[in-house]
Amino acid sequence: MNTRNAAIRLTREYRQTLHEAPPRVFPLLCPEREKEWLPGWDARMIHSESGRAEPRAIFASRDGDGSEIVWYTVAHEPPRRVRFVRWHALGMLVDIDLDLSSPAANTTWLDVRYVYTATSADGAHRITAMTPEDWQGQMRYWESNLDAWLAAHPA
Repeated sequence: MNTRNAAIRLTREYRQTLHEAPPRVFPLLCPEREKEWLPGWDARMIHSESGRAEPRAIFASRDGDGSEIVWYTVAHEPPRRVRFVRWHALGMLVDIDLDLSSPAANTTWLDVRYVYTATSADGAHRITAMTPEDWQGQMRYWESNLDAWLAAHPA
């Protein structure tokens, strides 16, 4: 039986350039460590053996409207890759893939890929309202805060 899925899906990609090597950047891509460098970020760990990001760790955060977002750590491969899937109760699943590479000493390229999939009409509306300018702004904000924190906290 052949069926077609008509769910709204949007993929966005962005390359961040950070001024530290991947082994220094990677540990900060964790819900607990992110609190150190991203203003306003707050997460609640639901399950983790170590208390940090690791394979199969589960944590929660809040969306801008106050609803809970549940995150699952799909892959955690220090210092080169971490992948999360997050569930928005208001109708959206987001697959987030973060790949780190180093084009030069003390430089990390953090390739960010988000795949948004609507699971309801509300989720579809939210996805279709996302603009490329908003995405770029969010990525630049994240990049500048992470890079500033790294500069202010030398190894």
